[in-house]
Amino acid sequence: MLISMGNMKESSDGFTIVEILVSIAVAAIVTMSLNQVTTTYLHVSQRGRYLNLANSYAETKIEALRNQGYNSLALGTSSLTSSLPSQLPPVRSASMTVTSPLSGLKQVDLTVSYNDQGFSNSYSYTTYIGELGVGQ
Repeated sequence: MLISMGNMKESSDGFTIVEILVSIAVAAIVTMSLNQVTTTYLHVSQRGRYLNLANSYAETKIEALRNQGYNSLALGTSSLTSSLPSQLPPVRSASMTVTSPLSGLKQVDLTVSYNDQGFSNSYSYTTYIGELGVGQ
C-alpha cells in the first residue's frame, strides 16, 4: 500500500542566519549579565572582608584595653595606624581617644578609617572602662 503525501517541500537542515544572529545576541547579553553579577559579588565580598577586619581589630584592641584596666589608660589621643592589619587597603589609619566623662570612668573612642576603591570608610567604636571593673 502506497500513501501519497502530495507536494511536500524538502526541509533544509540547519539554522538560518537570523536565528544564528539572535542566538549570538542572547548569548552576549547573558554573558555580560553574568560578568556584571560576578564583578559586583567580588566587590561586595571584598568590602565585607575589610569591614570584618576593621571590626575584629577594634574588638581585639578594646578587649586588650579592658584587660589592662582603668589605671593603665592615659587620657588623650594616640595613633594606632601602625598596628592595623596589613590586609586593609593601603590608605588606612586608626586613632584612639581616652576621656574621663565621670570620676572613676574612662571613655575610649576608637576610629578606624581606610580607602576602598576610591571611597573612604570610617568606623567608630566606643567603650567605657570603670575603675572598679566589670560587675563590681
